[in-house]
Amino acid sequence: MSHSYKPKARENAFLVLYRWDLRGEKISSLVKEFLDERNTSSDKVIGYMVKLLDTTMENLTDIDKLISEHLEDWEFDRLGYVERNLLRLGIGELFFLERKPSKGVITSYVALARKYADENARRFVNGILGSMYREAALSFKGKEQVNEQSED
Repeated sequence: MSHSYKPKARENAFLVLYRWDLRGEKISSLVKEFLDERNTSSDKVIGYMVKLLDTTMENLTDIDKLISEHLEDWEFDRLGYVERNLLRLGIGELFFLERKPSKGVITSYVALARKYADENARRFVNGILGSMYREAALSFKGKEQVNEQSED
């Protein structure tokens, strides 16, 4: 089953969440504004984007706590907007939306870090998401909860 719409949905969700983090407006208003600007017509892209945003916002306190727990010698509030919001979405998708976390999800967010920030951001996002993925793999070992296959 192809999920070729998911990378675009992730990117769109990131751009909306980034605006939310900067401006503090309601997510629903920002989604509408974004869709009006972009003229995105794919129902699958829009549906998955909204699902990612809803999942992330519903679990934001827990997600931010998880991020903070994985930062070494760094404060959550000092994270850049790109890194913070890619991590929020990645963790939301990996641990609150997906039944089986996938390395392909991490790859997608790492690519967005490369596109919207720099190599340091790419390494940082990869390090945090990768570390959390490995912890999940260890805690579910033998239960086949973690999917090693790339599903984009």
